[in-house]
Amino acid sequence: MGLPRELIDKILCYSDLWTLKMCSLASRSFYSAARPFIHRRITLGIRSFVRGLSPDMGQLSFETYAQQAEVCHARYLLAAEGRGLLRYGYVREVYLELSQLDHPENVLQLQQLRALETVQTLRIESLVLHQVLPIFDRCFSHFVPTLQSLSLKDTRCEKVQQLMQFICRFPRLDDLTLISPNLGSSLATYAPPGSEGPQPQQHLPLRGDLVLDGTLGLGKSLSGLPGGIHFRSVQVDSDQNDLQILVRACSSSLEALTIRSFKSSKSSTLVPMHLPTERSPTSSSSPAKA
Repeated sequence: MGLPRELIDKILCYSDLWTLKMCSLASRSFYSAARPFIHRRITLGIRSFVRGLSPDMGQLSFETYAQQAEVCHARYLLAAEGRGLLRYGYVREVYLELSQLDHPENVLQLQQLRALETVQTLRIESLVLHQVLPIFDRCFSHFVPTLQSLSLKDTRCEKVQQLMQFICRFPRLDDLTLISPNLGSSLATYAPPGSEGPQPQQHLPLRGDLVLDGTLGLGKSLSGLPGGIHFRSVQVDSDQNDLQILVRACSSSLEALTIRSFKSSKSSTLVPMHLPTERSPTSSSSPAKA
């Protein structure tokens, strides 16, 4: 229709995967426009492991998956590359599910994964930081120049400083999501980020979105990052015990603060974290529990 390519890309970015696939079949021009969005995301986990199995391997157990994940993931990535899915900088989002692996560092060092040099969003589940930090360059250096959004779920580390050091390795980082990190008792022995390990060479932007889910006491560590934090949006649990520190650190940039005010009790009943007013239809003669 003679529309500028930038406008076409803007329209397509709001389309779901099914729509994009249908568009790619309409014409060569539509195929060229839709393909970068269709192949924008790649996931390495149990599904890609199964796709990487050779026909003679049949169904394998989780024990085999834990031991041979890097082999099958490499086959999957080779097949994707053979179809041209990893070329031309199409892949902008990578999701790595590393749980139940005996040697996750082997998956992180796959040659095909290291060839992805245009990734902007990285999501990692079950990362063991004390294992990968010493070999960070071999596992993550290809993400460093372009990464803008980082999400870590069920991350394990010996010290909270290791988590801060890992974050500081990505100098263009804007968005940060931390879900249920396993920090042990390391928050009680806080030290400034960079006091153990290399200092980042430049301040991190950190001016996008911050999501903390299942985390407590990270406000002090985050606010102490080089250059401070400048998030425009913060989303936290209502029991975040250092919310004031986070808000104060982002006071010059904060536009939206979201506090999840419900939590699940042992009986799986949602309990509101605020007292109902006298006119509230949920009020009763007995006082509500906060």
